[in-house]
Amino acid sequence: MTRKLNHPWWGHLPAAVLLVGFVVYSSITAARWPARMPLTLGWHGEPSQWGSPWIAFGLVVGIGLVFLAISALADELWARQEGRKRFNAFALLDEVVIGWLVGAQGAMIAEMLHDVPAYHYPWGPALTCAAAAGLVAAILERLRPFVPVPDVPREASPEMFARAIAERVAHGERIVYWDVQNPRYVSVVSLGIPAVMWVAAGLSFGEEPWISAILALVGLPLLLFYGGMRTRVTREEVTVRYGLLGIRVFRCATKDIESIRLREFAALREFGGYGIRFAGSTVGYFLAGSQGVLIARPGKRSALIGSDHPGRLAAVLGAVSGVETTDLEDGKENG
Repeated sequence: MTRKLNHPWWGHLPAAVLLVGFVVYSSITAARWPARMPLTLGWHGEPSQWGSPWIAFGLVVGIGLVFLAISALADELWARQEGRKRFNAFALLDEVVIGWLVGAQGAMIAEMLHDVPAYHYPWGPALTCAAAAGLVAAILERLRPFVPVPDVPREASPEMFARAIAERVAHGERIVYWDVQNPRYVSVVSLGIPAVMWVAAGLSFGEEPWISAILALVGLPLLLFYGGMRTRVTREEVTVRYGLLGIRVFRCATKDIESIRLREFAALREFGGYGIRFAGSTVGYFLAGSQGVLIARPGKRSALIGSDHPGRLAAVLGAVSGVETTDLEDGKENG
């Protein structure tokens, strides 16, 4: 059964209307577009790069759709994590970005149609459109109803798993435990967005090689995120690695673990997002969910490792370090 959205779809209407309006306006005026227009302008309005107007049109629509999708995902995650109604600043993301893009490019199209002698960056229209769209988005966010989310059920019998690991440790057996977080959006971001960029790079190579090079190069780092986050626990250490190359972002010797606590958190509200996040004396490593394991280390920041199976991860950490696992209330020790 598909889970219904917790945040209302109409919160994205201002951004969608702006983007659709821009497409309609461009379609009506496209027959009068010149072959070339400025693609980049300096601070004083002097054109630095020229190219087809369709390149600028494609960038505005493509970037707009990406931010619309990112905002929808962030708003839904926020709604599923809040224990009570809070203002979600992420709800303004798509309206402000798309408002700026549409305001700026719409004004450039208007200048292009009137065959002006000199182009100027349209700071006024861009700022006005972005501010107006952001204001409407803020009003809609205030009107957003609060939908309570039921508590996430605990894992079944983590104690049995902990006893099994403890027995293996007692018998001197080799322990290697992997915990993987690889949500679907990581594959979309690491494969889908680079693919779109590389297709765009190929289409624009003939007219603007420098734009093609930028698109191709920006797509490469995103590809490295493919594979998500992998936590590895052995008798000697716990490590966290990211992406296709398994880049190590965290390492802690098990003998240095002072305490292990199960922790519920709201990634957007408490840490401002996903990935590697800092909040007070805690550094978080998570790509999804709202549960993890908090590891305290003497004289260092606590590490919050997100997990789809936090009970099992805590059990393994407790078995190899000899430290008893405890529960920690939501939000505590995050300041």
